[in-house]
Amino acid sequence: MAINIIVYYFITPFIFIVLIDQIFNVHYLKISYILTIFISITLINDFEKFSEWLFNKSANFLNSFKFIGWNYTVASVIICFIIPLFVLSFLVYFAFR
Repeated sequence: MAINIIVYYFITPFIFIVLIDQIFNVHYLKISYILTIFISITLINDFEKFSEWLFNKSANFLNSFKFIGWNYTVASVIICFIIPLFVLSFLVYFAFR
């Protein structure tokens, strides 16, 4: 569970921020992000418990898409894979064109 939280809430946003910094030719976004994450992690007493809580909140969010006919699996694929892949493609295109 903790690895999902690390990937989707720490690493993926960092990759997006690095690409945004590349697009705008600045460095303050990634520096701010690293400082924010560092401060946040030092304030979390039990990362495993925090990860479990955040995973449950994420699962509740994904389950909330039932009103449009998506089950947990479909919502996970669309929200956690397809949309980030689309955003990543967009950012990579503009960062390295």
